[in-house]
Amino acid sequence: MQRLKWITLLALSGLIAVGIATGITTPTQYHAQMQLRQAEHRGDVLFHSQALGMNGLSCDTCHVDGGRFSHRLGLQRIPSLVQAERAFPLVTANGEIVTLEDQINLCLMHHMEGQGLSPESPKLALLDLYLRHLSRFHER
Repeated sequence: MQRLKWITLLALSGLIAVGIATGITTPTQYHAQMQLRQAEHRGDVLFHSQALGMNGLSCDTCHVDGGRFSHRLGLQRIPSLVQAERAFPLVTANGEIVTLEDQINLCLMHHMEGQGLSPESPKLALLDLYLRHLSRFHER
């Protein structure tokens, strides 16, 4: 029984230390943070999945290494997706306003031959969250 108390105390101490290190101070914050991490992971899985297109491509086919780096694919420059949300919305040469969600749909429909996602789509929200996650944890 004494050993169980020590193990429990040690585990709680570890959780408190992790909470302090990450700025999480309440069980509610911890739970919300875990939900956020799970959603970011689902966005990562979707980014690497071929399920959004019809031609066997995924977002990672062009945006290699999870979109962390820019590179060339043939003659085309493929940009890093780190900080991508800061580039949008943008105004094209013909005056069209393009949002990050519009750009995601452009890639899905034209490069991956898939269907566009509605603004209310959970999949679009997960991809957007994944891109924001890249910006928080990686530098250009």
